[in-house]
Amino acid sequence: MGPRRRFTASGKACALVTAALLVTALLFGHPFPALAGGFALGLFLLSLPGGGALARLQFAGLRPVRLMEDEQRLLELDYRLDGISTPLNVTVHSRGPAFELRGGTPALLPTRLGRLPVRVRGLRRGHYDRLSFELSVRGPFGFAPQNVRFEAPADAWVLPRPRPLRERVLEEMLALRPRGLDRPQPTGPGEGEFYALKEWRPGEPERRVHARLSARRGRKVVRIFRGEAPPLVHLLVDPRVGQRGRAFGASDFDEAMRFTAGVVRALLLRDVPVTLSLVDPGPTVRTACPSSCRDLHAFLGELALARPLPVSEPPGLPPLPQPLAEGRRVLIHLGQVDETRLPPEWLAIRAGSRRYFRLLDMSFTGGTAAPIEPLVATGAGRAR
Repeated sequence: MGPRRRFTASGKACALVTAALLVTALLFGHPFPALAGGFALGLFLLSLPGGGALARLQFAGLRPVRLMEDEQRLLELDYRLDGISTPLNVTVHSRGPAFELRGGTPALLPTRLGRLPVRVRGLRRGHYDRLSFELSVRGPFGFAPQNVRFEAPADAWVLPRPRPLRERVLEEMLALRPRGLDRPQPTGPGEGEFYALKEWRPGEPERRVHARLSARRGRKVVRIFRGEAPPLVHLLVDPRVGQRGRAFGASDFDEAMRFTAGVVRALLLRDVPVTLSLVDPGPTVRTACPSSCRDLHAFLGELALARPLPVSEPPGLPPLPQPLAEGRRVLIHLGQVDETRLPPEWLAIRAGSRRYFRLLDMSFTGGTAAPIEPLVATGAGRAR
């Protein structure tokens, strides 16, 4: 898109004063108006942003980044500018459907590799390979002649922000408290097969803390043995909705993905092995993340790519792979599945239902939370 030029009121006033000084110098022949007019004209011409510099400006884009919804982060936009002319008073801004981008600098220095600090905010979940923004150049006299739109490559993810859940209610629904959890923990060699390590959480008995290991790590940790290992949870997300989104709108679908992300995060924080599967067109069930994956961002990346699948009739549960036959099985659907046709061992959570709202932590008032770090388990669970 070509540059758009316009004069502001202060730019017109500057041009008018410069012209008046030059006319006065011609009429009266005095050197002072001529010198003042020439000086003002020189400053005015110097303040004009060079169109040639903007034509040579190239943006290499952002480096790979993963943002949560509504998360802001200060990043660097790589650019290349050949030649010797420099655009002054540069402002970068974008209010696109995916990102909000803001930044600025007094001057873009000519260089083969420059970096412009910008503040990026994720708006809509998904994976994006192009970044569109507008660059504006404003002169010191209020002259704003050029607004140029750029497109740059990117590898940017906007991940769904996990909803806060009532974790105790989730634990009760899935019967995650293993048998014998309240008994003293075996810690000596030969007293059980080691399964994993977990951090001690408030409310757990102090007698379960491994003293020597906690002293070595500097924080309280608990060993979990195979006999007390939490059960495997299979999480199946069914994104099928009614035709034209009648049963579920786009914003409600995004909220359902945030709820699913909250379930995954709560399970990973409890060192519960979880698999994530999604219903694809066909319909077929695809395992997106196996139980060996302990990276929260890998789960959120799959949920960021999920899109509604319109159907005309209420569907049943598609054929399930054999690995989903054991463990706790949870189905999160959008109101298009007949729950009476589900096997009794499945726990169905319909978005918007009483069970759905029972799990939500309604005391959470919002705000910008800290970025969520990947969760990596030790022992049996390994990162993907």
